[in-house]
Amino acid sequence: MSWRRRWPRRQVLQMGGALLAAYGVAGCGQGSENVALGNLNLSKLLARWEVGIGADPGRFLWEIESDPQVAAVARGWDPHFLSGWLNSFDHRQGDLSFWRNWHQAGLLRQWFERGYSLHIITWEDDTHRPCGDYHISQQFIQDVAELAGYIAQANPQGRPTYWSLATEFSYWRIPADTYNADTAPYYQALMRNVLRARQAIKERLPEAEVALCWGGWIATFDDPQRGSGRSMVEPFAETMSQMDGIAFQSMRQRRPGEFNPELNGPDPGNPEQIRLCCRLFAPIHRNLMLAHYEPSIKDKHPNGGRADTVQVDFEIMSRPDWLQEVSQLGLRRLSLMHYGLYKGDPYGALTAARQFRARVGLPAVAQGV
Repeated sequence: MSWRRRWPRRQVLQMGGALLAAYGVAGCGQGSENVALGNLNLSKLLARWEVGIGADPGRFLWEIESDPQVAAVARGWDPHFLSGWLNSFDHRQGDLSFWRNWHQAGLLRQWFERGYSLHIITWEDDTHRPCGDYHISQQFIQDVAELAGYIAQANPQGRPTYWSLATEFSYWRIPADTYNADTAPYYQALMRNVLRARQAIKERLPEAEVALCWGGWIATFDDPQRGSGRSMVEPFAETMSQMDGIAFQSMRQRRPGEFNPELNGPDPGNPEQIRLCCRLFAPIHRNLMLAHYEPSIKDKHPNGGRADTVQVDFEIMSRPDWLQEVSQLGLRRLSLMHYGLYKGDPYGALTAARQFRARVGLPAVAQGV
């Protein structure tokens, strides 16, 4: 699965001045969901949260039994759902082999019986661009339909599952993070296919929540004349409003305020990027998910990157003011990308994650952890 992936380094070269701490989105919508969230106090908002962990459910649960450090991560994070990946390394098909094996061995059913739900992320190898052909293909629809069928058989109680489709798709075309005359034909085809994928999933899993998944950096800059950054989002608004939510990632390696040579200034950090994403997407949908979080260093996958950044991030994200804002904007799910970064509590990363977990969500129903 994705623990074997090579993630290309994101070249976020926008001016530091565009990373505005005061950036906001006017008019966050007046739908019934928005009003309901606004009427909830912080404790009720936080009780709605769910947390997950990735990236290989089978390996994670096996290592709980064989590695005391992984067992400590499982106890401390107490996940509600397990995140797994449907990867596309050759641009032509997903990799369903893991899921088929897990299904045939009865493991998917065992995971639901233990109380976990599942979260599936689809991605495409973007080492060489332009890319993205898999996600506009009929094969993509067939793959998610097949996987949804396995999950339906393993989940007769109909518990909700979560699907974050086409994660980081704004990087797949050139120029990256831009909706213009050159990139529009591809992105329009992607939007049509994402809606088809949602339909295929919902036909088999009516309770599934299916979202389009952005790279979180899209919220940190804007160039309206080029249709880049935040200005890229509006053309997708109608499609996203037909989905069950909006997902995004956050994988900034540096601690908030640390010098970033690509920006020639301080890095905003993950907590600020997450907050900006919530402000950007809340006017479109109030069901938001941080699909994969990790202070990423490409060369250090699969176990992530900087545990010192994790410690600072979770300290900030545990503060009532941060939790109040993002929760009212609709953030309610967060998944760790790889659990290996927390093994042994380097730099207090697991301690900080455990403290954050104590603030959000009810205890998970999963047993045997």
